[in-house]
Amino acid sequence: MDVSSIPIMAALKKRMHWLNSNQAVLSENISNADTPGYSAKRLEKQDFSSLVNGMGNGGTDRAAASQLKKSNGKHFSAGGGAAADFPVKSAKNGEKSLSGNSVVLEDEMIKLADNQMEHGMVVNLYKKNMQLLKIAMGKGRGR
Repeated sequence: MDVSSIPIMAALKKRMHWLNSNQAVLSENISNADTPGYSAKRLEKQDFSSLVNGMGNGGTDRAAASQLKKSNGKHFSAGGGAAADFPVKSAKNGEKSLSGNSVVLEDEMIKLADNQMEHGMVVNLYKKNMQLLKIAMGKGRGR
């Protein structure tokens, strides 16, 4: 049995993928904090509650819908790398340094910490669901 066929596990997997991509975008912002003219980027927010609520609609979610809006399938995504699966936008925080850089390290570090906490939460949810499946199959604690 493929664990990804279980809707809650598939939703957790998609959330984990988004969090990994968000980590890549935040890391790119931090690494370019001193690059003149660099504009901070952010991923389009993923609404986890709508992802979970939409589990019964055949897997259609906002990320898949936004991919259909590309003008040509041969075009590269803005972020590249791990973030290429999700829409990357320029952050509109309004602050720019004298060099034209819009990265505020303090804000990026706060976002990074939030991302890490959400990642830990999703990992724990995944572990708990796996434990429940093992118990249901008679292979875990509670026999």
